Amino acid sequence: MQNTHAVQAFSRTLMDLYHLADFASPADFPREVLTLLQPWIAFDGAVFGMGESDPSRDLHISHAHVHNRAESLLADYAEISASDPVTLAFLNGLAAPLAVDCEEFYGQQKLCALQTFAREHDLRHLMLFGDPPSTAHPGRWLVFYRHSPRPFLEAEAACLHAAWSHVSHAIDISYAKLLDRIDESKSRRASALVNRLGVIEAADPWFAALLREEWPDHEGKMLPADLSRCLGRSGLYRGHRVEIAIRPQDRYFVCLARRYDRSQRLTPGEQSVATRFASGMSAKEIARELGISPNTVRNQLASLYVKLDVHDKAALAQRLGNLSANETSGRRPRKT
Repeated sequence: MQNTHAVQAFSRTLMDLYHLADFASPADFPREVLTLLQPWIAFDGAVFGMGESDPSRDLHISHAHVHNRAESLLADYAEISASDPVTLAFLNGLAAPLAVDCEEFYGQQKLCALQTFAREHDLRHLMLFGDPPSTAHPGRWLVFYRHSPRPFLEAEAACLHAAWSHVSHAIDISYAKLLDRIDESKSRRASALVNRLGVIEAADPWFAALLREEWPDHEGKMLPADLSRCLGRSGLYRGHRVEIAIRPQDRYFVCLARRYDRSQRLTPGEQSVATRFASGMSAKEIARELGISPNTVRNQLASLYVKLDVHDKAALAQRLGNLSANETSGRRPRKT
């Protein structure tokens, strides 16, 4: 009977996990997941992380939530991670959670830097599990810490093993829900959630299709290099066939793509009318200043609204601001 109650309680934990995926923001999601797992795994510190590996098998963390340890843990570990057999085991793929007595394991391996790191951050025991980086997803993992001499138990490892596939799936749901909240019109939506390394963590199929229109050889989870270089500055990337608006969202970037036809660029006359209208001038005032008829102004406004896919003056002003920023920072350099 006791086992039955435990199974039912664990099942409720997994249901709560999917509830989090539906409603928690990606920024809050890691902390809430750790709160759910705390009754099943006795830890006093943790890292919920994501990242990539390079050809030399070094792990590069794109973002991570650090629980009950100093944030400096991540930077300190980045300096020594390449020498850590635990990280290598994760990158090679773990069949089950890996539990390690840091003092004993790093001492036997004569890994002095890792011993020092473990002592400075009060890590006596750790338990690690997750998905290594692949062609489809960045790496994602949970590592639990304990400062006491008591090791992690087999039952705790079994709970982490059983929960992980649900945690990983819930991450995907959380990203998809964020995109839904950003743009509720899902028909032919072309948006993606990208981390600071330029890795696409979630994307609509139409976004991937538009990337291939602009970059026919593009494949995989990384943004094309010239688009990735634009991540540090929000604005508008404009290529030959596609334009992509970029804006920060929590610890990510949201990329919104749409087809772009260079033939839709505003004429000098339309540009003059658009700038004045967005600044607050009326059609009559614009006509008087430019020496054209009000009817011509109205026709040019109708044309540029279609070209820029806007429907009011506020949207027009924002669009013109994005285009101006793109001209100076976000545009792909032309070949000469």
